Amino acid sequence: MKPLLLLLLTLLLKVPAGAPPKVRVTFSPLTKAAYLAAAKAAVVTKPVLTFPLKKVRGRIVIPTNSGPKVFKDNPVAEDDPDWEKYTYRGYSPQLECHLIEHSHYEWIGEILLDKSGRQTEIFSMPFYSPDLRSFVTISAGIGYSVFPNEISLSQFEKGHWREVWKLEPSVEPATWEPDEIKWLSNSTLLLKKKMWTGKSPGTTFTYAKLTIL
Repeated sequence: MKPLLLLLLTLLLKVPAGAPPKVRVTFSPLTKAAYLAAAKAAVVTKPVLTFPLKKVRGRIVIPTNSGPKVFKDNPVAEDDPDWEKYTYRGYSPQLECHLIEHSHYEWIGEILLDKSGRQTEIFSMPFYSPDLRSFVTISAGIGYSVFPNEISLSQFEKGHWREVWKLEPSVEPATWEPDEIKWLSNSTLLLKKKMWTGKSPGTTFTYAKLTIL
């Protein structure tokens, strides 16, 4: 029995093959002056977009290796909770995916559709790293509770985008929410945090540098 138990324990603890370890992100506090000075070197990177597709009768049809993917508007009144609209932004050879803007009754997000047909949907517009191999999104979920309260980092690995790190600041009790984020390099970001503690919740800010390890 003992060898069998050891074998079972080994299998349970074994990390699945092909699943690379997730990254770590460290925070270093900054003064407002240091943040503003560093922000002057921030990098704004936009992917090249090609492959124009036109929407036909409220439908966008995108070819993939697993067959066509269809995104169809729901053309009810815009104040109807079921209203939604898709806008094709183009194909990015740098990101190896199509970009589709997804507008809903209460929010606007983005869908990344790769050649295999896999979809990655995010709550906010992504901020891309200078080498376009990572993107970060922020979602402020205290001031507007429709959104989650989080910072999310995704990286391009083996032909797919994969979330490798996420931080969810406390909402109950409220602490802080991400207000602004900027890339300094492929492994460094600047973060502006809206604070919900103290005498004037939601009106003060703190600052930090994030380092991806």
